[in-house]
Amino acid sequence: MSTQAGNIEFENVKTELYKRGHPSLTRVDIEAHARTVQKILALKKKHNVVMLGHNYMEPLVFGLSAKEEQGDSLGLSMHAAKTTAPYIIFNGVPFMAETAKILNPAKTVLVADKTAGCSLADNFGAEDVRKLKAMYPDVPVMIYINSYADAKAESDVCCTSANAAKIAREMPGDKIVFVPDIYFAQNLEDELAGEKTVLYPGKGNHGKGAVCEVHEEFRLSDLTAVRESFEIPKGHGSRVLYAHWECRREVLREADFYGSTSQIMADIAKRVAEKRLDRAFVASECELTSNLSQEFPSVQFWTACSIRCSHMAKVNLAKVLGILEAIDAGDSVSDYEVTLEPEVIDRARTPIERMLQMSA
Repeated sequence: MSTQAGNIEFENVKTELYKRGHPSLTRVDIEAHARTVQKILALKKKHNVVMLGHNYMEPLVFGLSAKEEQGDSLGLSMHAAKTTAPYIIFNGVPFMAETAKILNPAKTVLVADKTAGCSLADNFGAEDVRKLKAMYPDVPVMIYINSYADAKAESDVCCTSANAAKIAREMPGDKIVFVPDIYFAQNLEDELAGEKTVLYPGKGNHGKGAVCEVHEEFRLSDLTAVRESFEIPKGHGSRVLYAHWECRREVLREADFYGSTSQIMADIAKRVAEKRLDRAFVASECELTSNLSQEFPSVQFWTACSIRCSHMAKVNLAKVLGILEAIDAGDSVSDYEVTLEPEVIDRARTPIERMLQMSA
């Protein structure tokens, strides 16, 4: 939103919202929430707050963040590491805010709803890592960024969906344990076939893993139906079906392009710049498509509106405003602050920093 660096008076904010001109942001939405958006932007500026916006946030919340403050969980945490601002508000779920805290231990990191979870992080913890390490004592453990700090602290290296294959290849040995995402592990296994053995929870062991409750909703039958209903045949020059790494094996095999959120967005941007994309479906969280459709208005996006992350949806304008009003009044922000024990921060930072070094 251009008001990030300019006029944040109410009428200007509302005008800027209308300029987006996309069906995912209706007149009703704008009229109902423009005043709250204006208050948030004013307090954000007044208190020099860095406000990080994850790609899965609904459009009005996502738009509170400047362009450089928007992205995936790791990219946002890396951006936060460079800031001198006293407060970091992470519009996402707590495991993301934890990563920001690990990389910025001296900063106050806040999240709008500390009860917002993640089916991957919530169902896999430090003890689960220790059990797998006992099963495979000489095999390095690579943990997905979608995990809590205590689980990261038990692991050898962290990864994102964008760099998992690269990091797995560069870790020592011919085997690697990947946790916690079972579907992602299976897709990584296919990607690294003949290069490295991928071990994961449930593969010949009694380890407990997890899956993303959003991406597991997509089935092969859904994608074939999308191709037929929205006329996106395989091999079409300007119509593309995208899928996220966290989907099932058969879903990735059906997709025209699969990858991380950032990789999908980069491919869309490249195709748009080359005038090679006019229709797309993204098998991922529906608010990602809402935000993509505003960024790339020339593309006709189709989405599965019923497939949303219930945890991400807990972050809304009213809760974000609540944080800023507490800061403005000098009240306690403990209801929003993400805190970690110093020992956990120190141990969890090692696998994250190893990932950053290997991704350079």
